[in-house]
Amino acid sequence: MNTGNWRAPFYVLLLSVTLLMIGVGRAPRMFDESHYVQAARDFLAGVPTSNPEHPPLAKYFIAASIKIFGDRPFGWRFPSVLAGGLAAMAIFGITRQLTQNTRTATIAWLLTVAGGFWFVMSRVAMLSIYQLSFELAGVWVFLLAGEKSRLPMFAFSGALFGLAAGCRWCGLVGLIACLLVAMVERERLKTSFALLATCLGTYILVWLPLLIRERRPLAGILAANEYIFHFHKYLKDDPRFSEPWWSWILRLEPKPSLGYLLANPIIGVLGLFAVAALLVYRLRGDKSKSYILFLLYIGHLAQWAIGLRTLTYYYYYLESYVVLAPALAIAMQGLRWRTIRADVVVTALSLLFFAYWYPTWSDLTGTWSVLMGAH
Repeated sequence: MNTGNWRAPFYVLLLSVTLLMIGVGRAPRMFDESHYVQAARDFLAGVPTSNPEHPPLAKYFIAASIKIFGDRPFGWRFPSVLAGGLAAMAIFGITRQLTQNTRTATIAWLLTVAGGFWFVMSRVAMLSIYQLSFELAGVWVFLLAGEKSRLPMFAFSGALFGLAAGCRWCGLVGLIACLLVAMVERERLKTSFALLATCLGTYILVWLPLLIRERRPLAGILAANEYIFHFHKYLKDDPRFSEPWWSWILRLEPKPSLGYLLANPIIGVLGLFAVAALLVYRLRGDKSKSYILFLLYIGHLAQWAIGLRTLTYYYYYLESYVVLAPALAIAMQGLRWRTIRADVVVTALSLLFFAYWYPTWSDLTGTWSVLMGAH
């Protein structure tokens, strides 16, 4: 891609960050923010982390922001806004790379914004948006590298997946999806090796600042990751917050969790048909790699449907839901009834839904406080 081709992704990043910044520091701490903000404070103080159940990278970003902007809501959340902007830009880039169509990529970005889930999770000091942004960036770079089988770019893609896993292990779903695509597309074996090697190397490097800060030996990485595995394996259901793995599609009633009106039902329902359509297109001989969105969707859903832990929160389905936007944009390409384009109608309706619920989504922390006071 030449320099001119990077202007549109840059504009997407700029507009996304601007939207997310509005009032981001207004509300007090919400939901699981307390765990990660405290872990960031621990890192700054050089004391053992109070959040050992997750890798440390996202908490480094929160700590750096607190150091720069102060220990207040804006300081906690500013890097989440940047991560949300990167995720939106990666969605645009992935879609354009799969379709070679800037209009379709723009539709994917608008649907991502209108979805609500991305908007809310990009405005809180939690780990999901960091993992998602690096994971989607890794997929984007992987697709770019596939144009001319550029090994350094495949290695860079693997490093991005290492950063994603350094925030949450869920980021490895993107790596697995890319490895499957490399296998289907008969990429050279060294492509897969480059992805795996740089992913593992980057993941190990992510732990070094924490080990140095806490004066722990290098072998502490093994103990830390063993703890993460067992923590998530044995965590049980909490009836106050736990959601069935299939319930993310559409749920509109208030509840004291981040499940409060996070998803746009238009995208949630139509996106399911779109994801299935991309797989059908591939099975019928379509040569594009759009089926990678199906792999990402299934992978992120499967980890909760058949995973080790039984406890699942509604916001755990951020990754699966966000993938629906580019899938829907791609599936709607060329669909029209006379002069009425399907992508225009669906995007307009989705944006109207976003506008209607924007006051709730933008002030979700205030809603959380009210709901908690009622229980």
